[in-house]
Amino acid sequence: MGTLSTSFRTSPETLSSLDIIAKDLGRSRNWVLNKAVQDFLEHQAWFKQQVQEGIKAADNGEFATEEEMTKLFSKFGA
Repeated sequence: MGTLSTSFRTSPETLSSLDIIAKDLGRSRNWVLNKAVQDFLEHQAWFKQQVQEGIKAADNGEFATEEEMTKLFSKFGA
């Protein structure tokens, strides 16, 4: 598979932050951008899967009991 190119617009502050991260990692700006996009895509795929699993569980009537929810809320002080 070949390499494709794209461009995007960003603020000077964002570009400066990218360059600092790239320098700190000993990587290129291009590498940092590709890593950020890949991480974002992986997170979105994971999130979508989690939502689909939650919807499926709800459709199957799989809900936490009132006791389980009370215990959870108490654990976090709510």
